[in-house]
Amino acid sequence: MKTRTLASILAIFMVLTLLAGCNGSAPTSDSVPSSGETPSVENEKPYDLTLAITVGSDYPDQSKVTQAMQELVLKELNMNLNLVLLPSSPEQQLMLMLAGGEDLDVFPLPSGNAMSYISNGYIQDLGPLLEKHSENIKKVYGDEYNIANISGFVYAIPINKERDYAGGMIMRKDILDACGIDVGENCSKLTCLDDMTAIFAAVHEKFPNMIVFGGSHIYTPASIYLGRGIDNLGNEYGVLLDPANDTKLVNWFESEEYLHRVQLMREWYQAGYVQKDLSTSTDSGTAQMRAGNLFCDFDLVKPYRDVEAELATGYPCVVFNFDEPIKNGVTLSDGWCIASQSKNPEKAMEFLDWMYGSAEFMNLWNWGIEGEHWSYIDGNKILIDYPEGVDMNSVGYHQNRGWTIPNQFIAGIWNGNPADLANVMADYNKNMTVSKGYGFFFDGSEYETELANLDAIREKYAYVIGSGAVDPETEIANFNKELYDAGLQTIIDAKQAQFDAWLASK
Repeated sequence: MKTRTLASILAIFMVLTLLAGCNGSAPTSDSVPSSGETPSVENEKPYDLTLAITVGSDYPDQSKVTQAMQELVLKELNMNLNLVLLPSSPEQQLMLMLAGGEDLDVFPLPSGNAMSYISNGYIQDLGPLLEKHSENIKKVYGDEYNIANISGFVYAIPINKERDYAGGMIMRKDILDACGIDVGENCSKLTCLDDMTAIFAAVHEKFPNMIVFGGSHIYTPASIYLGRGIDNLGNEYGVLLDPANDTKLVNWFESEEYLHRVQLMREWYQAGYVQKDLSTSTDSGTAQMRAGNLFCDFDLVKPYRDVEAELATGYPCVVFNFDEPIKNGVTLSDGWCIASQSKNPEKAMEFLDWMYGSAEFMNLWNWGIEGEHWSYIDGNKILIDYPEGVDMNSVGYHQNRGWTIPNQFIAGIWNGNPADLANVMADYNKNMTVSKGYGFFFDGSEYETELANLDAIREKYAYVIGSGAVDPETEIANFNKELYDAGLQTIIDAKQAQFDAWLASK
């Protein structure tokens, strides 16, 4: 009798087990086994995740690198990675993807545009998501892991890089040597932007067919919104001219420093030193210098920028830092977001946090495939260089865009930089003068019309004035009149009120 009863119980148990198997249900991410072990995801369908990234060049091995990235993500996260390649200036394509509701999970936020993305409903608030997936992000940022927020809305995870830049002139050293110009070690013999005039004159005389100063219309000492020793608190309309000591917002386009810079650009332009189409040029100074017909361009500079420039252009370069970096909130707006149309924001957040901790993924993204596009050259597996028989002209992949990827400092460090570059940059950020506006972001959601009008006026005037192509005495007056007519003072007052309230709450 006992034997028959036991047999019946076993039979019932087997049937129930079979029925459970027929249901095909697997543990979900919310299921927690009684043993406390992590649930298996072997039978879980991979999540289809779309990542948009910017690229600087179209390399022939892009598809090969993309496949390696996809294999790694599938192996480590059980996700199918769809990689969308964007140009260096991605906003137009991004806006079309976001407005059209195309498949998109994670994407780079163009600098300074957080408010427009929030107001249009294009991005997720990462605050609640960070509560579940932020282990790697917190290792990078500590208590500042959610600092990129406006009124509590965490719009992005900042890129791990320098917290601000100096403005600097990048010059080809071989041209300086050919002209007999000694600028001293680290340009120690140069003291201010005006010192460039004599250098430009000498280069123009020695190489009359060379563009002395050029690049992209955005990057001039007068038109770039970073690298000026000021804090614009998120946009050009109301800035701190002395951000370490003063909290009074003023109009940058009426300041003595702005006027001096545009007058200097005008002087250079009329002397024939400046690229004639600079006000509309979209070709970067790096690309033009690499092509061999540019002596100098303006850029945002940081420690070892000369090494970076040489790697990118093929020419030895020197960098003259004439501005002082100020730790401010602007570079916090360069970050990584989750699109509002993400089908699974929690999966997207899991992936985003993973990126900040995956050295292998950062290496693939920035440098390519180990052994084919780069190799370690030291026993500690820190410094890297081209493999034997490969150089910058023959390599199949070499983005070298560390300032755009989530966490460049866990990847290999290119030869020529110090092995402790991550520590150098950490000290650079730590010892930087801090703006009184660090961490503040202007909420302009109630002023979208005014801001759009101001942006249009800025586009109309700032680059043509900043390139030296027009008389600044006349055009700056017209520029400012149109700005004030379009509501500049309204924006400055609103920003000042928000900033004062933010300061009072600290």
